Amino acid sequence: MKRDLDLIRRMLLRIEEKADVPPNTLEVKDFLDMNSNPHYISLHIQLLLDAGFIEVMSGASFYEDVKDFDITRLTFAGYEYLDTVRNSYIWERTKERLANVGGAAALEVVKAVAEGFVKIQLGIG
Repeated sequence: MKRDLDLIRRMLLRIEEKADVPPNTLEVKDFLDMNSNPHYISLHIQLLLDAGFIEVMSGASFYEDVKDFDITRLTFAGYEYLDTVRNSYIWERTKERLANVGGAAALEVVKAVAEGFVKIQLGIG
């Protein structure tokens, strides 16, 4: 499956909004409105975990036939990435720039491109 940067951004926004509200965790089912394929959502949660952007409670569980997670919070790295891509205008400009290289870029590159646009908006870049 292909990584979806838009989905990653929307998931981070949801986690930031909901993870500290009881019941204090988010699971695969909490993202199915973003993509109806639970396998796809599970993969992207795993990618967020691999990137160090989220923390999950230990222990494996399953939603239907896919690995599920109990997401507890964003990490500092998750907030740092989200803060660079949060603004819709910045995000759209970032995606346009990434399209010049086929849209495929490491998250560090995505963050660096977005940071460049943030600096321009602030008049320091």
